[in-house]
Amino acid sequence: FFSVQKVKKEIGDVSILVNNAGVITAADLLSTQDHQIERMFEVNILAHMWTTRAFLPSMMDNNHGHIVTVASAAGHFVTPFMVVYCSSKFAAVGFHKALTEELSTLGKDGIKTTCLCPVFINTGFVKNPST
Repeated sequence: FFSVQKVKKEIGDVSILVNNAGVITAADLLSTQDHQIERMFEVNILAHMWTTRAFLPSMMDNNHGHIVTVASAAGHFVTPFMVVYCSSKFAAVGFHKALTEELSTLGKDGIKTTCLCPVFINTGFVKNPST
């Protein structure tokens, strides 16, 4: 858990925000427990929204900054036994696209956005990841 005020006090305004948290439970939809579904959405998309909302106001005031959304190839392509994970990553990709469009519409051309969608990475969350 972080405090926006503590971050601002210690380092000042944030000009680069990298939303890179992620969790996964690989299981078929009906076997995925409710708390696992909630946790994947809390971490994989809601955390992006909360941190962006925390640091975007100063970026908008300065019309300067960069927001990086680390999603996943699973935000574009579906994989069996990862319905919830894929759905949360589709949400992250959608968040990036919608935020980018909103900033453009607001004329905030000094705030850049990037969405990274790596393919499966052997992090230990999933055994023998492959496409």
